[in-house]
Amino acid sequence: MAAAVGLLLGLGSFKPEASAQQPTTAAVRQLLLRDVGALQAQSTRLVAVLQLLEKRQATLAQAQAAFRATKSAYKRTEYLTEYLDPELAKRINGAPLPKVVVTEADYLALGRRDPQFVTMPPEGLQVLEEMLFAPEAPNAAEALILAQRVEEGFNRFAANVQHQPFTNQQVLGSLREEMLRVMTMGITGFDAPAAGSEMAFAAEALAPVLAVTETFAQAGPAPEAGAATVAALQKTVTYLRQHPDFDSFDRVYFLREVANPAYGRLVALAAAVLPPADAEDLLARPVNEQATNLFDPNFLRPAYYAKQDRREPSPAQIELGRLLFFDPVLSSNNQRACASCHHPAKAFSDGVAKSPAFAPNATVARNAPTLLNAIFSTAYFWDGRAGFLENQIPEVVNRPEELHSSYAEIVQKLQGSRAYQQLFQQAFGTKGTPALSASTLNRALAAYLRSLVALNSPFDKYMRHETDALSASAVRGANLFMGKAACATCHFAPLFNGTVPPRFTDSETEVIGVPAGADLAHAHSDPDAGRGGIIAAEAWHGAFKTPTVRNAALTAPYMHNGVFGTLAEVVEFYSRGGGAGLGLPVPNQTLPFDNLDLTVQEKADLVAFMETLTDTTTSLAAPRHLPAFPASAHLNDRQIGGKY
Repeated sequence: MAAAVGLLLGLGSFKPEASAQQPTTAAVRQLLLRDVGALQAQSTRLVAVLQLLEKRQATLAQAQAAFRATKSAYKRTEYLTEYLDPELAKRINGAPLPKVVVTEADYLALGRRDPQFVTMPPEGLQVLEEMLFAPEAPNAAEALILAQRVEEGFNRFAANVQHQPFTNQQVLGSLREEMLRVMTMGITGFDAPAAGSEMAFAAEALAPVLAVTETFAQAGPAPEAGAATVAALQKTVTYLRQHPDFDSFDRVYFLREVANPAYGRLVALAAAVLPPADAEDLLARPVNEQATNLFDPNFLRPAYYAKQDRREPSPAQIELGRLLFFDPVLSSNNQRACASCHHPAKAFSDGVAKSPAFAPNATVARNAPTLLNAIFSTAYFWDGRAGFLENQIPEVVNRPEELHSSYAEIVQKLQGSRAYQQLFQQAFGTKGTPALSASTLNRALAAYLRSLVALNSPFDKYMRHETDALSASAVRGANLFMGKAACATCHFAPLFNGTVPPRFTDSETEVIGVPAGADLAHAHSDPDAGRGGIIAAEAWHGAFKTPTVRNAALTAPYMHNGVFGTLAEVVEFYSRGGGAGLGLPVPNQTLPFDNLDLTVQEKADLVAFMETLTDTTTSLAAPRHLPAFPASAHLNDRQIGGKY
């Protein structure tokens, strides 16, 4: 147990910051110490009740009440626990799933070494919640061990914050982050899987945000901004408390009319209090702290997710990348391009169950997902084996089943085109450095792919008050998506993919038990191991990257194997509880396998909502001409976008 406790505490991630305290931060520290003390007392009581439960001297109802009190107390410290020590917070209140830790740093060298990994069992409040609120009686001894580990984590955090000086930047950053956490996870029930207290916990999480903001209104350097923020937060907390029912909670109204305005006020308060951040500091975080709306098209910074060129790409780089993307000169036979499997008219997907391979009439194992908004990820390919776009591109170029080429071969060919040489010079030319190289080729393609940001759908515009035109069915569907249907616990707003808020630094894979055929009445398992084929962890067998549902109306067929031809079929699969709900052997399924009991109308509403996420307005169309190769006539008849 000692080793497990050591991992729980996350000792290395908490770093005190030496700086003079402001009057506001001194008051915040006192508030936090008070709430941490209450948390310690509640967690100690929970342990005591579970000890009695183990001896049959307490009832399950008493244990559940003690848990709710502990979870509520944690929520009042969450804003700073998560901000100051996110690793500890994950272990205290992370998802109730096994965690696979890869110990071999570079596992991309497939075929040369086997990556080593350790699978850690789930622990924390969410695991304890599922145990205490399950239909069957819990194992009191196991529940007690979990509660003791959580208590030890709370005590460690309490010891750390006793002498932790806070800055205004830390405090205001933690408030914005907590607001986003509630908007994207709290109201979806992400971390309240069984107790049925989702909105109460969300209100508890924002209560200290309100209290801290009141200190800025009373003693801070920007009292007017503080007062306006207090009013907006009071409205937010009040709405949550007045609408405690999870299924009937109007998330669209809450986000549009209540939470987003409050978040905008928090942004304005930070701007009034803090000095402007320098450009390098801004790029260290994915969230654009000047964006005042979760659905602002500039809410996230694409540059953060780049491996190279962590700044806005130049128009010359994007245009060069566009030409290369549609140019079959990248393939060894000069007949296949990136656009062969990523068609602009299909939101840069390919519209087939499995994408065509290099060999005629052959296919690869999976299909091509959309490239729109693909930059907002830290996992690429369906199995998530690449962490950056810049790592994904070379594998496609070199893979025999795809472009069947090499960077050396492509560069040699491109050097035969004066037009391409000039374009590379304009995009990357610097004194003493070759403008045309494998590196600049890769960077140009990445620059183009980074430009494919499409966050101006009808739903986005509605949420930004740019239009009131959203059907009642779509509004109902959005509420279902973020509520009863539980879609948004994996497809997180605002990207509606697996990139996890509120920091947006990690992208998840999920095991949902996708079948091999669309006949759900006679379902059988798909043999694709997904991420488990890269790293042979049992928890990752059948795990696939959680794709975006933005532009889903254009990207059929669905799933890695294209098994479903319509969004209605996808909804039906999820409604039945995924593969496990169909009776398939998926012991490690991360999707809840209980039937959602969605009505015919609710299923139609979910589809109507997803259709409002369509936006291809930022997509650059295929070029009308490709650069010429004067000395290689056979290259000049190559087809834009490839022949197949």
